[in-house]
Amino acid sequence: MKSSANIVTAILAFAFHTSASPVPGKAYEHPNSFIPIAQSHYHGYGGKIEYGQSTGLIQRIQGGNDDISTLLTFETPAAAAGLTCQLNFELDDADYSLSGSNPYFDVFTTSQVATGNSAGWGPPSNYRYIQVGRMKAVKGGQAVPEWGNFQFPCGESGAMKGFELVPTGDSSEIKWTVNSDGPWINYW
Repeated sequence: MKSSANIVTAILAFAFHTSASPVPGKAYEHPNSFIPIAQSHYHGYGGKIEYGQSTGLIQRIQGGNDDISTLLTFETPAAAAGLTCQLNFELDDADYSLSGSNPYFDVFTTSQVATGNSAGWGPPSNYRYIQVGRMKAVKGGQAVPEWGNFQFPCGESGAMKGFELVPTGDSSEIKWTVNSDGPWINYW
């Protein structure tokens, strides 16, 4: 009987602890993960940066002059310091859109992270650096890596890491709501 009471006490303590914890956002449904602290639109035609947007956008319009990519700024949390990280991308909430003839996008690292708006060419810029690979966006799920390696050292706590998600092909639009869909990093 005493052991049954201990089990009940343990279950109630666990239930209280988990119900008292803050309810994480959609992007945190993955254990050991974090999302960008900023997502910004970069206009390829004139170099304009729209910093800290509420939607992510990867867009190419056939015959258009202005590809739009999304700049990502991640900050390594203390729990991930010194571990291995992996960039992921998902579209599984009701408000995303995926249209055009091409669901693929390229992923680049950036040599610096975006820190604010920019009217056009000149600093700050997208600071595109090394191509990491290509992903295929999937309606209602996780993007599928087509090629490349999306794993990297997480770095120290507070380390900033930048990526750029860039359209490919003739025509595409991938749009998501920040903090509920799109890019995220898991670590182990």
